[in-house]
Amino acid sequence: MDPDDCIPIPVYKAYDAIEKESNLVYAVAIDYGLVDSINTYLIPLLDENEAIVWRILNEFSGTRIRDAEDKFVYGMTTKHWNSIRQKFATPEFRLISARKSIRILQKQPKRTPGIGLRAWGTGASAEVNVHISVAEETKSWAEVFDRIVGKSLGDIIDAVNRKKTEIVYDPEI
Repeated sequence: MDPDDCIPIPVYKAYDAIEKESNLVYAVAIDYGLVDSINTYLIPLLDENEAIVWRILNEFSGTRIRDAEDKFVYGMTTKHWNSIRQKFATPEFRLISARKSIRILQKQPKRTPGIGLRAWGTGASAEVNVHISVAEETKSWAEVFDRIVGKSLGDIIDAVNRKKTEIVYDPEI
């Protein structure tokens, strides 16, 4: 797949998620220049202490760091919202249902590089992401919004839950 037309979807989480919320849809902001934008526009907004915290958050990892990142981002967004809003373009959002991402994994397991790892099934820590084509396998938020306005939310729910019959191998032996 072309890296500029590819997003990872955490399909292992999708299996659990559809048990609780069968109509789950992922909304992904497509902004491949986001890191550059952050470095260009956000970093200069930070005062000296904020810059130190930012550097620490980027140099370390772990569950507590993630909690700290969430709090830091929320605080900085609140504090600097007007400047951030002016500098960052509104990203394009693309949508894909959890069900569709699972189906892509089932039909095209090679789209999930982690499955081919020798450590697969040994308890090794890894995220199983299926690679999705932005152009071919997602819908734009504008298109989905127009369907909701023109028809109803039920139209989208029906689209998420669409079924088709296929002939598949079902070996007895």
